[in-house]
Amino acid sequence: MSNNRRPFTCYFCNELIKTETEMGHSTLCSKVLIPCPFKCGSYIQRADLAKHKAECNNNFRKSANLDVDKVPSNGTFNAYSLDRNGKTTLNHPKLQEEIVKLHKRFSSLETEVASLNQTQSNASLNSATTASALGNIEDMRSTLKQHSLSIQKANYFNGFISEWKKNVDSQITALKSSLSSADILKTESAKKWEFVQEKLIHLQNLQMDLSLLKQTLFKDSSHFRKTQMDFATNLEDIRTTFNQQIASFENMWHQQTSVIQEAIRNISDVRQAIDEQKAKYAALVFELRTVSQISSEASQKIEIMERDFGKVQQELNQMKVNVEILEDLGSSDSSTYQRLVWRITEVESKLQKAKESDIVLKSPIFYTHRYGYKIRILLYINGLNKWKGRYALACIHVLKGKYDPLLTWPCIIEGQISLRDLTETSQKKNFIKCIKTKRSSGDEDEDEPQESSPTYIFMPHSVMLKANYTKNDRLFLDVNISENQTRHETSL
Repeated sequence: MSNNRRPFTCYFCNELIKTETEMGHSTLCSKVLIPCPFKCGSYIQRADLAKHKAECNNNFRKSANLDVDKVPSNGTFNAYSLDRNGKTTLNHPKLQEEIVKLHKRFSSLETEVASLNQTQSNASLNSATTASALGNIEDMRSTLKQHSLSIQKANYFNGFISEWKKNVDSQITALKSSLSSADILKTESAKKWEFVQEKLIHLQNLQMDLSLLKQTLFKDSSHFRKTQMDFATNLEDIRTTFNQQIASFENMWHQQTSVIQEAIRNISDVRQAIDEQKAKYAALVFELRTVSQISSEASQKIEIMERDFGKVQQELNQMKVNVEILEDLGSSDSSTYQRLVWRITEVESKLQKAKESDIVLKSPIFYTHRYGYKIRILLYINGLNKWKGRYALACIHVLKGKYDPLLTWPCIIEGQISLRDLTETSQKKNFIKCIKTKRSSGDEDEDEPQESSPTYIFMPHSVMLKANYTKNDRLFLDVNISENQTRHETSL
């Protein structure tokens, strides 16, 4: 803790103090001003305090001739001491006994004075006795005055002791505060010492790092010197090589100059040839554009011809089917009415043609009844639109007949279409569907079936192409037109 003391100049003695604290020096400095212990209002330097006590007007010991020890200059007294709590205690046994004796004597004198006063009331009885009693009273009074002076001296001595006790208590309090401040300084010093130790450790680490950096720097400097020497050697080699190359480049430059001049002459010839080729290329480009325009027109015409060829091929296939139908018509009875059994041959080939060109199979023409409506059955064997490839669509087509003026229009025609079972069994399982149509007049045009139209029936390919319905590449559709409303339809 001595390392943390700071030099200071004393306010009282004006000396530079280096080895003591300010509080410790103030308790020992001879120039410090101290109030008079006898409370005369004066402040005296510590060195002159003993002299002032002997000369102070409030010092009653001069007149009373008190037989007590003088208080030393350092503020201690022999009859008193300090306990552990810093309080003063009286430890002079003779003084205590004297004070007790004085109190007892004073009380006994008071009782005697009281008895003498009572006795004085009876003094008239005996004058001689009274005179002697008065003498005794005077002696007692003088003794009482001496004892009262002794008590006053003891009280003064007690006041002086209490004042000294207060001074000692204040000094103890100051000492405790100085000890607490010393503890605080000690704690702060410990913290500072820890901080200094940390800084020292950090400084040691920095020194180690610095030594490592020095070693690395030394290695780098040696490596740099070696590299610099190698660089100087390589630079000299490069200079020599560069001079040699410059000489060779000069020779090459002269050679290349002659070659460049020859190339310039060749370039001029090439430019003339290029100009000629440009003219030829422009003519060729014009011819190519003409040819491309002609080819695009030809491709458009070819596409149109392909579409027309497709239509012609479709019409040709339809005509072939129609020819077959006409042949069937020529061989059949033209007076058929109400019922038609339609035999369809070459089912697989016709189905394939329908997949390629959407042909329509047309049944022979027949009448609903004698002198009735002229009708035929249209069969889209491969289906149309979303039913294509899965169902065959059939409908009744009403044609213009020679008996139409005699008939009722619009007409409603109902009937049944049965896909005949060709197995040789007694119990036939025909595929039966009800069919219906409503027309306002006969028409030769064919209407393509609509998705929600109720006039078309659907026959699944999975049913139509079974072995019991299609046999030897042919099938039979039995169409029966009736006027009643009874329906017998096979559920799918």
